[in-house]
Amino acid sequence: MNLAVSRPDELDVAELVARAARADERAARALFDRYHPRVMGYCVLSTDGDRDAARDLAQEVFIKVFRNLESLREPERFSAWLWTIVHRQCATRGSARSRYGEILQLFDLDREVIRSSEDKRERERRIACVQAVLADLDDDDLKQIVTMKYTEPEHTTREISAKLGIPHGTVTVKLMRFRKAIKRRLLRALEDLDLEPLP
Repeated sequence: MNLAVSRPDELDVAELVARAARADERAARALFDRYHPRVMGYCVLSTDGDRDAARDLAQEVFIKVFRNLESLREPERFSAWLWTIVHRQCATRGSARSRYGEILQLFDLDREVIRSSEDKRERERRIACVQAVLADLDDDDLKQIVTMKYTEPEHTTREISAKLGIPHGTVTVKLMRFRKAIKRRLLRALEDLDLEPLP
């Protein structure tokens, strides 16, 4: 077969990669068409079925691939190289999304926003967020109060006071201390993301 006149969809991957690296747009398009469905499928799974987010993620993958194609020294290993990029991009997005989720939970806790429509997964995230903040504290009474206030079943401050035999004022002061700990953690989280803290 004469490679010079072969159609891109007839070429093997290594030849397509070599041509795409030399700015052959037809070869680049053929590579994209060949791998996009599987990459998109993986991205859909990694975004919990959010097809818009998956499309954005797949686009980021292919931008990275075509920008770095010249650096691939072994074109025949394109498939393994591509999937390394896919895994990294999806993991990075998952990590960032998890971090944003933690920050949103911290904002909610700081304002005592507990949604009546909260589903099981959201409750589990909120409880995990509470436990993460509590791990930094060494006050056992505070931990007990906060656990009763924010995990399940949730108690009012009056109920906590009665059940633990602690003055109601002490319960509210301890919860204020917990909210200060939330603010500290929230500021650290925002700094990690290079975001401006809210006033």
